Amino acid sequence: MPEIPAALEAAVWSAAEGSATPEQLALLEADRDRWLDVLERLLDEAEDRLDAALGLSGPERTQVVADFEAELAQLETAYDLVFDTDDPVGAIAAADPAGEVRLQASWANDLLVVWAAGPGTAPASADELSDRLEAIGGPALGWSPHRDVGLPGGAKAAALSIPIGEALGWLVAVGGGLGREGVGASVAWLGRVAVDAVRLVARGAVVPTLSGSRRRDDNTMDLSATWRPALVDEASIVAIADAMPRPVTAVSQGDPRHVTRAVQTAVVDTIVNQAASMLDVAAPPPQVRTTADVADAFAARLDGSSFNAPVSVSAELSERIDRWAKPLTTTARVRLVVMLDPPDSGDAWFLSVLGPDADGNLVPVEQALAGGRASGAVAGELVRLERVFPALLRPGAMRRGQVYLSQDEAWDLMTVTGPQLRAAGFDARVPALSRRKPSPSMRLFTESMGGDTVVGAHQLSNVRWSVLFDDVELTAEDIARLAAEARPLVRSHGQWVELDEVDLKEAAAALAERADQTQMTGAEILRHSIGLEGDLLGGALTVDGTGWASELFDKASRISTDPVTRPAGFIGELRSYQAEALAWLGFLHTVELGGCLALDPGLGKTPTMLAHLARTTGDGTALVIAPPAVVGNWAAEAAKFTPEVKVLVHHGNNRASGAEMDAAFDAADVVITTYGTAVRDMDSLSQRHFSQVVLDEAQAVKNHTSEQAQQLRRLDAGTRMALTGTPIENGLGDLWAILDFTNPGLVGGRTGFISQMSGEGEAALRALNGILVFRRTKSEPEVAAELPDRIDELDHCMMTPEQVGLYQAVLDSLVADVSEVGGGEPKQGAILAAITALKQICNHPAAYQADDRPLAGRSGKLERLEEIVDAVFAADEKVLIFTHFAEWGKKMADHLSVLTGQPIDCYHGGLARTARDKMIAEFQERPGAGALVLSLKAGGTGLNLTAANHVVLYDRWWNPAVEDQARDRAWRLGQTRTVVSHRLVCPGTVDERVEEVVAGKRHIADLVLPGSSSLADLDTDQLRLALGLRDDQLLTEDET
Repeated sequence: MPEIPAALEAAVWSAAEGSATPEQLALLEADRDRWLDVLERLLDEAEDRLDAALGLSGPERTQVVADFEAELAQLETAYDLVFDTDDPVGAIAAADPAGEVRLQASWANDLLVVWAAGPGTAPASADELSDRLEAIGGPALGWSPHRDVGLPGGAKAAALSIPIGEALGWLVAVGGGLGREGVGASVAWLGRVAVDAVRLVARGAVVPTLSGSRRRDDNTMDLSATWRPALVDEASIVAIADAMPRPVTAVSQGDPRHVTRAVQTAVVDTIVNQAASMLDVAAPPPQVRTTADVADAFAARLDGSSFNAPVSVSAELSERIDRWAKPLTTTARVRLVVMLDPPDSGDAWFLSVLGPDADGNLVPVEQALAGGRASGAVAGELVRLERVFPALLRPGAMRRGQVYLSQDEAWDLMTVTGPQLRAAGFDARVPALSRRKPSPSMRLFTESMGGDTVVGAHQLSNVRWSVLFDDVELTAEDIARLAAEARPLVRSHGQWVELDEVDLKEAAAALAERADQTQMTGAEILRHSIGLEGDLLGGALTVDGTGWASELFDKASRISTDPVTRPAGFIGELRSYQAEALAWLGFLHTVELGGCLALDPGLGKTPTMLAHLARTTGDGTALVIAPPAVVGNWAAEAAKFTPEVKVLVHHGNNRASGAEMDAAFDAADVVITTYGTAVRDMDSLSQRHFSQVVLDEAQAVKNHTSEQAQQLRRLDAGTRMALTGTPIENGLGDLWAILDFTNPGLVGGRTGFISQMSGEGEAALRALNGILVFRRTKSEPEVAAELPDRIDELDHCMMTPEQVGLYQAVLDSLVADVSEVGGGEPKQGAILAAITALKQICNHPAAYQADDRPLAGRSGKLERLEEIVDAVFAADEKVLIFTHFAEWGKKMADHLSVLTGQPIDCYHGGLARTARDKMIAEFQERPGAGALVLSLKAGGTGLNLTAANHVVLYDRWWNPAVEDQARDRAWRLGQTRTVVSHRLVCPGTVDERVEEVVAGKRHIADLVLPGSSSLADLDTDQLRLALGLRDDQLLTEDET
């Protein structure tokens, strides 16, 4: 049986407890069938827990059983509410169709009268009626002839009647949706009312009253108990009564509300009478003469059997019972609210009772008692509440209806008493409660030591240990305090939860074990986090704070979740897992750590590594060491996927040496050599610094004591990477050897590593995955490719002289301005404003400064767009054009309308919703060629525009997810054609800087740009370098 997702289970519990958030309700409503499945499983589990609890002995048994009974009742109520998905009208069959005879039913004095007829048809005869009852599965026995039922137009239908008790099972089945074939709306309606009555009985929402009639011949009364529905809201009665079909009152006329209540009462009375008749009770008094005798007879005859008593003694008790029952049986009840507030600093929970004032507003119950038309009803309900919840009568309360509860009493109210109060007709409002057991884990807060000159893994930090129960952090002192409480409660994710005493003891022991660990190096912190320094509570450690290790984990948590499949400098498209690996490699490079890329053989380690090397060519020469058989493949793959990377193969007898080797290495981005050559040339190689050293088929160093492994450790490199499809061939010692090569000393000694990571090899890899190891295997299920193919094209556009002049003028003005305003936010604001202006100039001079001149011929981007639109229209296809600037989008739409001779709209946030919806509908439905300009902000998400199979990103945005969402308006499920996406970029400008971020550095885009303080730190020369025109890359009219 599949495991229930934690979020779904939490939502189901919250809904059952009445504390679900809108997000949780949306999750449940999205799949009601699964909601029911989860409820059924939770019900089964609750029943099993209750059965186990019933077998307990000892003083705690009563409380444990009560807890589980309340839990079960809560789930059962929730199941009923979810299962009852129809409203009263929806539960009733549609209007009886003309020309069709259906079984109808009327209500008359606790009898169900059935007949068969239909609009525009002759009614069924008596024999036909009997045959029809048998065919649809009606009761076989209990029927009696009934006078014919008069129909509109004067016709009469043969009829049969049956006591409600004899037909109840059939009627409830019809109300539940079974056996509806040939059944009319009136039978379905009565069935629905019967189902509601059954649910009232199941909830215990029934009360007995004493009914009777006086005999004419003497001064006595015939009395009997009548069970009535309780706690029924007026709104529910009105809703059902409004749906009552006219045939229900064809025999006996009556107000729909009265008929609804009468049917409910009859069903309730029938069910409870039958149940009461099966109970063993004390015998009634042989003669009833006193009020006490009437009470005893009433208690002994709750099955509805009658008894005789004098009028003088029976009237008093009957009136007392009526007064007691009236607040429960009236539909216009006053509903008191029991409000429990979260605890104060002393762990005391404040409970107050609220009631309606004269205007219907909720006020403290004492104030509600002071006046108003409902004060009498409020007083009666308050007395009843105090009987149900005696804590309200506790001495010492400042006001009536207010009391402080202990932690244990509050938990009891949230779990047991609260549902009971709701069942009794009160509104219990308690803080959100979760029954999901919170999982404990360790937290380590680190603080770098001031004045420490050591950096990296050897940096020393002050540390402080604590325990997390979900999102609640507890120190050793907190745990000691909670352990002393009878009911340890904490607030987690906005809900109160009870902590397990065993978990608290284990947490206290874990903190005591680490109490003396107040300082650690970064390497020690890292080893703790991956389980290399003893067992962790809950198997997990969260690291926060400052220092090398904390920053490492912070950056690891922000590895791009939308990896680049087409990185800058790479020709081709990476598979999704390769793109994820590339993001991981970028993370390691940023934090200057080595790692093991452990893709299964055949999954493409070489292209992935080449994509990373292509992105880091500016950091210096990288050295790749591989077996001789794959050196040629590395060179060929580099030429295919990264042709711009300068590759040198250092191998063979003719390889360079001495000064010639140094010069060749200096000119290369990547040097590829063999293990044997590297060892032979180690004296020369070890004298150089490499930006990166990459070992392919790194199992070659699994024997860490071998000459080869020892020699390779002499290499000086910024980072070391190991590539292997088989990181564990003979045991965990292989993995240690590889990781110790990539990060010497970081994972500790070999013996300790093997001891802590003991177990199945793949489990060890999973524990390290994402930090020091990136593991993917062929056994993992492939992601189904449901979308059509997509072609991404990067179009380099020229800059016109007008654009170049404006661009340089804005940049000069920025440099002058920022030198005057100094640093801080004013400077950063000026820079950001200038970046926006430069992007607008790259789009078109008119996008920056509005003018009345024609748009044509003034922008290289617009010329390229015109070419794309011409080609799209020639193919009778459609194109979406996204821009970040809405006003420029309007101008483009007007320009393209003139160019194509076809109206082209601009979709932007300034339009009314109806206008936007109409625009989208027309674009989707209009046959033939077409174009639509959209504001990236307004049209980038939520739209389905699969009529287009061309997308143009006219200008770029820093956040790649925004552009992906825009492109996905066309490239999505339902698209049947290849989608061509054009990205327009002006090389040598700020436009290209955005392209570099989006296409080549997506995993760090959010770190570099939004919220960064680095912009304000740039001096004027740096500004010119960062934002200025690069003449060697700029395309102008002379170069095209």
